[in-house]
Amino acid sequence: MGGLVEEYLLELTGPLLNPQKRIFVGFLASAFVVAFSVQLLIYRMNFKQALKELCAAKIWWSQSARADYKLMAINQALMMGIAPLLISKLVLATILFESLHVWFNGRPALLPDLPGWTIAALFTVSVFLLDDLSKYFVHRALHRWPMFWAFHRVHHSAEKLTPFTVFRTHPIEAIIFTLRTSIVQALVIAGFLFFFSERADLLTVLGANIFLFVFNAVGSNLRHSHVWISYGAFVERFLISPAQHQIHHSIDPRHHDRNFGVVLAVWDWIFGTLVLAGAKQNLRFGILGTVRHDLAALYILPFSASVRSLGFNLRKEFLKMVRFVNLRLRRPTMIGIFFLMALITGSPFITSAASSADLNIYSHRQPFLIKPFLDAYQKETGTNINIVYASKGLAQRLQAEGARSPADVILTVDIARLYVYADKKLLQPAESPILAANIPAHMRDPGDRWFAFSKRARIIAVSKRAKDVSQIKRYEDLANPRWRGRICSRPGSHVYNRALIASVIYTSGKAKAEQWAKGVVANLARRPQGNDRAQVKAIYEGVCDIAIINNYYFGKLKYSDKPDQQKWASSVNLIFPNQGDRGSHVNISGGGIAKHSPNKAEATRFLEFLTSEKAQRLYGSINFEYPVNAAVAPPKELESWGKFSEHKMPIIRIAELAPEAQKIIDRVGW
Repeated sequence: MGGLVEEYLLELTGPLLNPQKRIFVGFLASAFVVAFSVQLLIYRMNFKQALKELCAAKIWWSQSARADYKLMAINQALMMGIAPLLISKLVLATILFESLHVWFNGRPALLPDLPGWTIAALFTVSVFLLDDLSKYFVHRALHRWPMFWAFHRVHHSAEKLTPFTVFRTHPIEAIIFTLRTSIVQALVIAGFLFFFSERADLLTVLGANIFLFVFNAVGSNLRHSHVWISYGAFVERFLISPAQHQIHHSIDPRHHDRNFGVVLAVWDWIFGTLVLAGAKQNLRFGILGTVRHDLAALYILPFSASVRSLGFNLRKEFLKMVRFVNLRLRRPTMIGIFFLMALITGSPFITSAASSADLNIYSHRQPFLIKPFLDAYQKETGTNINIVYASKGLAQRLQAEGARSPADVILTVDIARLYVYADKKLLQPAESPILAANIPAHMRDPGDRWFAFSKRARIIAVSKRAKDVSQIKRYEDLANPRWRGRICSRPGSHVYNRALIASVIYTSGKAKAEQWAKGVVANLARRPQGNDRAQVKAIYEGVCDIAIINNYYFGKLKYSDKPDQQKWASSVNLIFPNQGDRGSHVNISGGGIAKHSPNKAEATRFLEFLTSEKAQRLYGSINFEYPVNAAVAPPKELESWGKFSEHKMPIIRIAELAPEAQKIIDRVGW
């Protein structure tokens, strides 16, 4: 019970500390500064008058405002129970992402030569525009359809506006907007990830969409306030000003069903619902008729109003139902009803028991990469496996689900991503002698929260046409000016290159690592772009002679069902760097047990399976990755590329040094 209360309090206060939320304290502070400045400079109030106006108890502690606070507190508790039952954007995005593979019979690479920042900008703008447009249409529907207006009028019943009025919503409206968010963002995320892969990155400030961050920072909270701020006729055709939204809340019939936009006014302009603010007006807020701020009026009455709007006479229907029951109710019927109720109320326990042998996996690894392991485990154990795949956002989902999360196992690539789960306390220790025996100490968490399951070496691919490239023996050689204009690389900020730089920091220190990175950037034949496959393709096309890649990409190309990719692979030789000293840098794929796993024993058994000889051989033969279990030799195919020794630094240090590596990447422009 204490954990539930703690979770509730965190959810309730979280928006104040989250830059992705409108009432983040930073945005509230910026709104106060803007409002205070307007009062002083535009409306010529003195300091005391402005402060008194902004902090008036008649607004902040009015009956209307107190109702806002109650709704905020109660709705948070309700949504903690409701939200997990709603389909999430990650689930929808995954379904759409996988469906696109079927519809397009594969996964085409769209505009592969377009720089990553361009795709990121396009993705960010698309998310923002479609999100804002959908808000306009949903908001308009809430006003135009009586069955929905019955719930939305709760928001409009506010007679005093404060930034917390944004939380004055009926739970039905909250559900509608939650589903809207899931559908719209899932469409954009699935589409961009499918066509542009990891290049579909969101441009953010403190984790928030850059456009929404700016919108919130410049005073979006003043939309729900009594401070009149107009942007002028020209700007208000494109952006909704605080004054325009206050007009939307006006009780004046002339202002009804106007200014539905959230950020952009252009939707109102296009669809004929725009009203410009004009000169300052003294507006009354609320709804026509008697306004009640008690909880019954805010929560219960909207249901009856919504049903009545559909043309039903509740009293008549209720009496008909009573007469039917009186006429029909007999003992056999009573027994049937009792049995049905027992079945319904018992179903959660039945479901729980039935799913106790299930294993629920949240995976950052693409489905085709892990399906062979899942099939082998299911065949061996009979365990039913459920999996949710997403390239991003699973840690946030796990946090949001809290103790209610069904996740048992987390699978991901790159130590830095694993470290995030551990750092956020989303993993629990796995007490397993088998894992301890199969995985070297430098490849697992000191607290046994995460484990490596395979290794991928960061190697150097060189053109077979270039004879002098055989002189490259170490990563450090790539900074030699003799290779000027001959190296290709994906962006330095990608986790693979960031991890490599972190390993150089660990070995040589920050100063030498930065000097090396600067030398590599100076030797690039083109701006950093594409994935590791694209670098091998560039060598084949003669764009460059040298590329930094993960070893398994070579295997994927060599055994691709596309002849052109096979040609790319046949055009290069592989160099495993630093074999004369520390060894080649490796990163990992790995995982751990979710903090609130309902099936910990099964989760532990699955992790043990992934380190077994059978699974370790699968990593090599299917994914072209190296086993972490020292008792399992790499397959002959991998050995034919060249035997190598790995850099046996504590893998956790790569994650710890990643922030420093990113700073170097930013400074040198990789």
